[in-house]
Amino acid sequence: MVEEQETTFYLYLINAMNKSKQIKYLQKFFAPKKARGMAGEISFADYLSISDMPLSQKMLAGSWIITPNKSDAVNSVNYRIAVFVLPHIFSTRSDLDEFIKNLMLDRGHQALFSNLKKSGVGIIVSGAIGDLSDTPDDFSWSNFVYLDEKLVSQAENEPFISLTRGRGRANINHQPWDDDVTDRFKNFSDESLLRLTLKQAFYYSYLKVKLKASYIDPYDVDAFLVGFNGNVFPVEIKEKSRTDKEEFGIDAGRILMMMRLCITTDSNALYIIREIDNSETRNHIGYKFITFSDMIMNVSWNLQAGGIGMGGGHTQTIMITCKAFGDFSLDILKEEWIEKNCSLTINVKDKAAKFYRSLEKLLKNSGHES
Repeated sequence: MVEEQETTFYLYLINAMNKSKQIKYLQKFFAPKKARGMAGEISFADYLSISDMPLSQKMLAGSWIITPNKSDAVNSVNYRIAVFVLPHIFSTRSDLDEFIKNLMLDRGHQALFSNLKKSGVGIIVSGAIGDLSDTPDDFSWSNFVYLDEKLVSQAENEPFISLTRGRGRANINHQPWDDDVTDRFKNFSDESLLRLTLKQAFYYSYLKVKLKASYIDPYDVDAFLVGFNGNVFPVEIKEKSRTDKEEFGIDAGRILMMMRLCITTDSNALYIIREIDNSETRNHIGYKFITFSDMIMNVSWNLQAGGIGMGGGHTQTIMITCKAFGDFSLDILKEEWIEKNCSLTINVKDKAAKFYRSLEKLLKNSGHES
């Protein structure tokens, strides 16, 4: 009976906002290039849900990563907080409270929260409350902090107003989207589009506009792969085309973020690329992936100028040969693959040993004195 009630409630919430309203909202904050990037993330989510629903359930929603911006907080730049935005619109606070209660019974989220806690990362879960007539700007938000293995309800707008100096603002987009990008958003599943809309509504309409919050070094994680045995992989999903030198460009900040989330718990991570060609129509070629352990061992050490990051400044890009990437398949979501690749240090050591064996052969075959 409980499962039937939750399913009915879930379907009601998914239909609580039509697509045109969501797309119009996203166009207010997403520049055309940003919209294309986000389209790649949603495309992958829809691909997983269509391909294999049981396996795709191991891929949990990602989070914002914020850092307190308070002048009186000692070393606040060292603090990282993962903020998870629930992918539903709740009609009442009691519905939200019931969902939070069930969330803490979910083994996947228990494992994820425990993993982040061990990495020294704080956890906040936020849910939107609204009705059929609301736009994303109108939602009210309730927040819960993960303390002592529980999600503890917070006072109105807390803890965010205690973590910021209140000088933030949202950047408004004034450029029209290309028709092909708009069409892609229209064709996305209701679930995936709503998940994205709520994540952005939380950050822009709630944090930036309503609370005028300003945080140091904001970032986001696209998803988390959580195995049945509690192994956690942060996941980045990007849409890219290869360069003339057969390389992919990776934001250096993403690599640092992965390191911060993984190194304490010896966790690995996944970087997934929805590869497109360089034509005007940007045709989809396929999905590629690389583990964080392989990324560390294959990445170039020379930085190149990148695009504009979330903080408004220019990013730095690191190049990785396309040969280091593999073809993504659903086997990567299976327990056998997860168990084999979950340890960052073991996989880095294995790759280093493999590289040295190859290097040793090269050195032995080089010229030397007789």
